[in-house]
Amino acid sequence: MLTIPSETAEQLAARVREVILQFSVDPQHILDLLRITRGLISGSAALLMVTDMEFHPGDLDIYVPASQDKTALSLAQKRLGYELKSSSARTYENNAEIKRVHLLVKGHNKINIITTKGENAAIAVFRFHSTVVMNILTAWGLYCAYPSLTLKGKGVANLPVMLAEASYTLRTRECYEKYRNRGVEIENKVNNFPEHATHNCHTSAECPYTIRSTSDGKGLYTELFERPPHEAQRQDLNEYTTIWMMGGPMCSTGSTFCTGFTKSIRSLLKTVSLYPKH
Repeated sequence: MLTIPSETAEQLAARVREVILQFSVDPQHILDLLRITRGLISGSAALLMVTDMEFHPGDLDIYVPASQDKTALSLAQKRLGYELKSSSARTYENNAEIKRVHLLVKGHNKINIITTKGENAAIAVFRFHSTVVMNILTAWGLYCAYPSLTLKGKGVANLPVMLAEASYTLRTRECYEKYRNRGVEIENKVNNFPEHATHNCHTSAECPYTIRSTSDGKGLYTELFERPPHEAQRQDLNEYTTIWMMGGPMCSTGSTFCTGFTKSIRSLLKTVSLYPKH
């Protein structure tokens, strides 16, 4: 069973750097890329950063807005020393928010530059198969959308996304098996976990029927890296808030099924926080 990490921000920052170093790159170069492109890291690498799990992520997934596609690709090649292996306009893991994927390699290491259809790269994270991978590293800090599940090695399947996009493929099943082999428990309904069996539907952070956002205070965010003077007054990176509801079968009876949604709202004020601090 995983436990909630008790590290200080400095220790978490050190772990972030350790994960990035596994891909034979200078961590600061990665953080610079995220800052310049308004990008983020998610997937297995981000899960490893927010938990005390021990495994080697197969690749590093970097998400960037549509307008930053060429910039991110150039930085990955010139600053990180990676070689472009392939580019594809196919949908990545049947995620409707993704426009293009560039696969870059250096030795046995792999980086995916994943371009989203819009200017909020975070929205794609909430269209994946489960809460397990709804974690984000920005240029400034680390965000976990479902800390009471993720930090305890648990997750809930994002059933509406899989069913609506016919994405419950062999690849999806392999993803579930991969995370289960890493010690993660994944259930189709949050109330299958005893501690959440009597949660408040529509209001509890873990409930798939609760409307969530990256600024609702229900996620866990830790600021890790000092912002330069011209960024000191800003509390966000890309000036967007992501709003989502996973939906799925009604928690109590399972008789009603909601498809859920994801939306993106641009912050009106530079000082509005994209990710709440804890």
